[in-house]
Amino acid sequence: MPDSPPPWTPRQRGAWYRGITVAALILAALSWLLARLIWLPFLFGLFFFLVAGLIAGAVGFRLAKPARPVPSGRIKAAVVVLSLLAAALTVLFEYRHFRDIAIGDPPRFADARNAVVAAGGSLRELAARAANAFEKALADHWPPGGTAGYVLWSIRSGSLPIEVDGHTEKVVTTHSGLLWPGRTLLAAVLIAAGLWAGLESLRSATPVNNILPFGEEYIEDDG
Repeated sequence: MPDSPPPWTPRQRGAWYRGITVAALILAALSWLLARLIWLPFLFGLFFFLVAGLIAGAVGFRLAKPARPVPSGRIKAAVVVLSLLAAALTVLFEYRHFRDIAIGDPPRFADARNAVVAAGGSLRELAARAANAFEKALADHWPPGGTAGYVLWSIRSGSLPIEVDGHTEKVVTTHSGLLWPGRTLLAAVLIAAGLWAGLESLRSATPVNNILPFGEEYIEDDG
């Protein structure tokens, strides 16, 4: 039976939690940006979820180095928890972005926008009314509304009629049906992959380097 790893010292424990906490804060800070990048054409925005995981993992590794060696199970648990939390936070920001910004953007509600301009009204106030109308429509058609209603609507429909200033328009999301949960799950997996790439070297008690020092002979291992 292999020897169990020695218990962590307070310094090691502090370094581990400090690294994981900072990695979580980095992912939280990047989530609002990821929620916008996810809408890039051809799902190209998913690439940035991997980048976010790599950034958070690299910084977390730097801070958590004094904690090595860290058991693989502990690292995997942290990666899973952080990636799921980051994905959930990104969905929250995605809903708010869609409600507060995307709903009021041209060409949506062109007739209502023209009427507001002709009357000398505020387009910003029109966008706010559109956001409120979308929020109310979600609550009416996809209870309980809010982020949960947005998720249900995206998966089951992706189309919703909304009335603003007497003008009705059908709002459609380009990520609907199975595409929405598929790309959301893939986003979480890419975050996890980036985190793991940054943190997995913490399993080793000593620094790992695959670069051959200058002047040292290369020995091929046939085993």
